Amino acid sequence: MHKLLQGSMLLFATAGTLIGGGLFCFWLFLHQPGSATLESKVIMVQPGLTVREISRLLAAEGVVSDPRLFRILSRLRKADQNLQAGEYRMTTTMTPEQVLAILEAGKGIVHRVTFPEGSTLEDVARILAEARLADREVLLSWMHNADFVRSLGLNADTLEGYLFPNTYHFLRSQSPTAMLREMVRQFHRQVEPQWRQRPVVAPNLSLHQTVILASLVEKEAATSAERPIIASVFRNRLNFGMKLQSDPTAVYDLEGFSGPVTGEHLKRDSRYNTYLHRGLPPGPICNPGLASLAAAMTVTEVPYLYFVSNLDGTHTFSETLAEHQLAVREYRWKLERE
Repeated sequence: MHKLLQGSMLLFATAGTLIGGGLFCFWLFLHQPGSATLESKVIMVQPGLTVREISRLLAAEGVVSDPRLFRILSRLRKADQNLQAGEYRMTTTMTPEQVLAILEAGKGIVHRVTFPEGSTLEDVARILAEARLADREVLLSWMHNADFVRSLGLNADTLEGYLFPNTYHFLRSQSPTAMLREMVRQFHRQVEPQWRQRPVVAPNLSLHQTVILASLVEKEAATSAERPIIASVFRNRLNFGMKLQSDPTAVYDLEGFSGPVTGEHLKRDSRYNTYLHRGLPPGPICNPGLASLAAAMTVTEVPYLYFVSNLDGTHTFSETLAEHQLAVREYRWKLERE
């Protein structure tokens, strides 16, 4: 009996020592960084990884010292089902609880991306692809998916004209559709208040037609002062049933075009070419900025029907064809002297 009691006491003592030692090791793990040496690490947690796989990834990068204990910690905190996929910046001197908090909150690296006014769908796809935020072909596929476009509340076949030019902050873990949705949301935020307050003038354009007009203004105008004038010239020509004859429309769907526009381009058989077809082109030719959109919605009474470049970003505006032909000769003379 005495020996049995001694054995039981020894067993309990051993168990207590093991439990105490285990708890002490876990306490040390909680308060100990992955490494004593400071290193910055970019950790990419792919969607679908289990807590076991994430723990091993963190240990391999030196962010946590023991993947098994990190897994236990995440389960004790009931965070094992809440770890977010994404791209994270961490250091090897973080504690496991700090690492866990970042993964649970999804505080990934934010990428700042700017899309200039006048960017086309091709430009937007290229910028996002160069930032390694999305695949170019996947983006273009969604941009031209009519069902997706209409699901965003747009009466259009593509997203051209509706990806609002701005600076955005994206996470690498965001899907291509999430990024495109954010850009269209920004379009609605910026444009709809002005659209509701617009004056109704001839021709009474729909929102989609107004975006098309704004895209022409964006590509033609280089100064803020001229945007409303150019928009009104196009409106005047529409009212008179004249062809718009906007150079950028002739090359919009010309793959790899980098300029300048030539006489041969103006003869191209393209449904966007307003030298060949009357009225507005079938869709926007770029994503216009707010200034061009406002100009397309603004009434500016001007007598002009024509304009030609001065080669300095400004234009000469004319009321008659004879005046315009003189301005064109002046333009060609300047062009030859350059």
